[in-house]
Amino acid sequence: MKAVVDSSTLFADLYEDDPHSEAARNALRAAYQKGSLVINSVVYAELAGDDGFTTREDVDAFLSDTGIDVEQPSRAALTAAGDAFTTYLSRRGAGLQCPECGNQTEMSCPSCGRSLAPRQPLSPDFLIGAHAAVDAGRIITFDAGFYRSYFDVTVQPERND
Repeated sequence: MKAVVDSSTLFADLYEDDPHSEAARNALRAAYQKGSLVINSVVYAELAGDDGFTTREDVDAFLSDTGIDVEQPSRAALTAAGDAFTTYLSRRGAGLQCPECGNQTEMSCPSCGRSLAPRQPLSPDFLIGAHAAVDAGRIITFDAGFYRSYFDVTVQPERND
């Protein structure tokens, strides 16, 4: 049984001072005993961008040491990521939202009068979640709330959030 590993778990495993460090190690160990562990290119890029890794060889050595393979999401998973993102956009609404208080407002372009909305690129988390849901059925993460909101996937470690 395969599990996709989210970067939140890997970073918790890497840094002793992370409050989820022990839980991350336990979750990775338990998942590894049940099957293979994989990440995709998004998680690989997130690892490569961390200060703890200075070269690609450092990232590859960490993955080798932890028994984690790199796997690309299937086309079905990529489609599921797009579908989940569409759901997110429909929930978000069309207006602009204050990050402090949540108030939503609408503004128009002073030149053409068209309604302004934030440009929203596809979040990497949708690609990670869809990869887990479609290609593995399990995800090892500490961002359970997000993944459960958009995907039918088993989230580990088990937590109530």
